[in-house]
Amino acid sequence: METETYTNVYTLVKALSGNTAFTSEEDTLVNSFINRRIYDAYRRFERWPRYLKLGEARAATDGVIPFTQETLSSIDTFLRVYAEAPYSVNSVQEYDFTVTVDGAKVIGDYESATTFYVDYKKRLDGPFNSTTNTSIPIEFSKYASYGAYADFLRYDEQHAKAQVEDANAEQVLLLELRSAMAQSNNRNAGMRIRSHHTAQSR
Repeated sequence: METETYTNVYTLVKALSGNTAFTSEEDTLVNSFINRRIYDAYRRFERWPRYLKLGEARAATDGVIPFTQETLSSIDTFLRVYAEAPYSVNSVQEYDFTVTVDGAKVIGDYESATTFYVDYKKRLDGPFNSTTNTSIPIEFSKYASYGAYADFLRYDEQHAKAQVEDANAEQVLLLELRSAMAQSNNRNAGMRIRSHHTAQSR
């Protein structure tokens, strides 16, 4: 999927602020602001297409599906747990589960099961910077720039301007959220009818 470079996001923050360069202290702050806003955007919606994995077979031990498994993406949020691959047949048993420090514990007598099928949200691969992790999801990039600029204004005690830029950032993110929601067909992937078998306990 499409990405934007950290440098371009950072450069837009500079342009919005009217600076050709930041001090080293400001540079560190702006990096923190950008990463804060990316994390905020990531947390706003559980089904960003980039991070959504559906019906993936995951190994389990004693009824627990761990957050990490070799060769597979790390799990941030468990969404649904199934007995079989859920999108290849019409009716699949879905399990209740509770999330602990070890992963998703499937509720019931399933300790002998070695495989479950999971819908989940992948872990965010941040923090981002200009050297070692440079590719920012395109859907977060403008929000990160405008939001980081608002945070910079707030740091500079320009609170009224910061509120205006916060509103601009929210508007940009809302457009991205609407696009992501439109792609999540409410009748299909990740959004099946909920029943007594489908709730996640925390």
